[in-house]
Amino acid sequence: MNTKMKYIAVAVLLCLIALFAVIYLYNQNNIFGNNQASISPNPVISESPVSTPAKTPSPSPSPTATPEPLPAPITATLVSAGDCVIHDDLQKAAKIEGEDRYDFTHMFEEIKPFVESADYSIVSYEGAATNKRDDYAGFPYFNCPPELFDAFKYAGFDLVNNSNNHQLDRRVKGMLETRENIRQRGLDIIGAYDGEEPRYIIRDINGIKIGFMAYTYGSNGNEGLLTSEEIAKHLAFFDRPRMEKEIKELEEKADITVIAMHWGHEYWRKPNEQQISLSNDMFEWGADVILGSHPHVIQPTEIRTVNGETKYIIYSMGNFLSNQWHEWFDDPKDKKWLREDSILVTIEFLKDPETQKTVINKVKHIPVWVSREGVGTNNIIHRILPIPTRDYYDNSKYPEELIQKAYESYDRTINYFTDYERE
Repeated sequence: MNTKMKYIAVAVLLCLIALFAVIYLYNQNNIFGNNQASISPNPVISESPVSTPAKTPSPSPSPTATPEPLPAPITATLVSAGDCVIHDDLQKAAKIEGEDRYDFTHMFEEIKPFVESADYSIVSYEGAATNKRDDYAGFPYFNCPPELFDAFKYAGFDLVNNSNNHQLDRRVKGMLETRENIRQRGLDIIGAYDGEEPRYIIRDINGIKIGFMAYTYGSNGNEGLLTSEEIAKHLAFFDRPRMEKEIKELEEKADITVIAMHWGHEYWRKPNEQQISLSNDMFEWGADVILGSHPHVIQPTEIRTVNGETKYIIYSMGNFLSNQWHEWFDDPKDKKWLREDSILVTIEFLKDPETQKTVINKVKHIPVWVSREGVGTNNIIHRILPIPTRDYYDNSKYPEELIQKAYESYDRTINYFTDYERE
């Protein structure tokens, strides 16, 4: 074999050796491949993440709880006026000429804003008011056109007290007809009863239950025509055991108990022993307010504390509307001018919505005077004039002499009452 052929043979041999080596290595890799594949030549050690303690979250500031607002106290205002005694001249002044009707509204025009501003108001009426058109009369047996009650309604009154010494001036029949005429005008009434219903009424005024009752000392002897059963059925005379029972019963049902009392000596400026004694008892039985009438002149007011509670009394509110007037020829000793004076009482009650306790919060008094214009003519004008201050009518439309008399009435009245406001 020549040299050339030797080189070729060696080259072929080396190629075969290389080929066998590649095959060998390939097979080796397949044999161990599965295990090798699971072992990384540089194994990565999986480290558990370092557990960093969680921060304690700072408590988020809770929103400040808005306190529930306390319920607002409840208030209700009561206005009370004195006696309306409708004499002949007042009826004549109300008569519409040429017509079978009467209009008393002009007499209440000035006082109207003070009455209708209250939540509830009461006025006392002495006498009958029947439908018998030819039977109207003044003193001594009063019977008035029922149009008077239209004027009460117009002025803003809600309740008429008819318990008085003139309520039987047309006997029981006339009293019950008067009662019906009052109700037909949309007004409440106390003091005259049919015997089939309670002798009190309770009215819910702004959420305050106010109870009303009325009593009188008598009926000018006209009760002598009735049996004791009829008196007990239709009237409310002074009878301490019965009064105690009725007032206690009303006090249990009402937040405030108001008693209208027809009592005292006519034209006395101070309460008598009976008024003082009865008022003491009624306050003990549960009355909160006592509104007096009948003397035809003003008697004092008092604020009392009874069993820890504030009570109010006015012994007499005077004549709210009447023809009891004086002129220059009157005997000065008689002091008839005092019969022209009156007081309009405004009481504010306050109820605590949590305790449900109701108290007298304020008492305000407004002097009132009945004026007469056109005296000596056929066109007399009567007006109920409020006098809240001594300069109230300055630069007014009324004559200077009339206003001067109004201020004299104010001066006579101002020392007989004391306003009150709860601390």
